[in-house]
Amino acid sequence: MNNTQPSGQDLEQQLNNILDFVTQPTNHSADDNSDVSEQTTLNKALYYLKHNQAPLAAKWMRLTAMAGNHRAQFYLGLFFVKGQGVPKSVFHAAAWLSLASSQGYEPATAALDDLRKYIDTKRFKDAQCYAASLYEQIHQIQFAHLVPKND
Repeated sequence: MNNTQPSGQDLEQQLNNILDFVTQPTNHSADDNSDVSEQTTLNKALYYLKHNQAPLAAKWMRLTAMAGNHRAQFYLGLFFVKGQGVPKSVFHAAAWLSLASSQGYEPATAALDDLRKYIDTKRFKDAQCYAASLYEQIHQIQFAHLVPKND
């Protein structure tokens, strides 16, 4: 059987390149407070990652990923590949990358293709099912305010 863990060099370089890009200052209009809040949370995660505080980076990245941010889902998948602030897990990496990829985020699709050779087909399908349940949880959280409350 082949090595079950990716070497991480390609994915690590990809994460570093993305980290450099996304931590550059940007000019955002504050039209939507939820987008601003999501971006602020993502920036906190990237700040902690850049300052070698992986557990805090993972905490903030997961909050942003659970808010539905496909970039954060992608980064969280890479955290699981490397074991950065989270346990190393190809399964969880595949789940988060699948979730980001399903939303059309191309870097996640490319990373998922690279990761695919390190996980067997059954575990990959299980990871996709887990990604679907994450998707449901995220949307339940996002739209909970629209459901009428019965007293």
